[in-house]
Parts: sequence; C-alpha cells; structure tokens
Amino acid sequence: MQQVFLNLLINAEQAIRTTGEGGTVVFRTGQTGDKILIRVVDTGPGIPVELQSRIFEPFFTTKSIGEGTGLGLSICYGIIESHQGHIEIESHQGKGTTFTITLPVADS
Repeated sequence: MQQVFLNLLINAEQAIRTTGEGGTVVFRTGQTGDKILIRVVDTGPGIPVELQSRIFEPFFTTKSIGEGTGLGLSICYGIIESHQGHIEIESHQGKGTTFTITLPVADS
C-alpha cells in the first residue's frame, strides 16, 4: 500500500505543478461499516473525461517520452485489487481529482 500512496502523491504533485499556480494534496480516511475509505484529493488541473477510462491501463500515459512509463496507476490498481479493494476516480477539469480507495477492514 505504501507504493499506492507514493504513486498517487507523485501523480498529484506533478499534475499540480503543471498549473504553475501551486495547489494542495489531501489524504482523507474513514470507515463505513466493514470498509476503510482512503481519499487522495488534489487541486490540479483534473483529468479529461475522455482519458479517465484509460488511466489504469498498463503503459498509458499523457506524459512526454522520457517523463514516465505509464505504469504507476496500473500498479496501484493491481495492488489494491490484491487486497480485495477497489479504486475509483472522480475528476473535473480545472477543479482537481479525487481517487477513492475502498479496502475491507482486516480481521483482528
């Protein structure tokens, strides 16, 4: 899960940096019944609607050659799924992006 959070944080930082205006990244956590919710919210430029369905595909990237492999979100997806979890995106251009991770509560 450390890799998931690192990838999401790096992606958010890079997106915010493209705006040239600064911004914020916030991690929010909570629990609903037997599910843990983790939200990573940024104030970056948002992800265009037409790209949102592809962002978890291996090697998909919007970055220039040499700036990334496009594996970060694909790896996140795989790690979360291996923990019986789920990841969703909500993004609006000009308003930022929220990734919501849902994981089962661990048995004690």
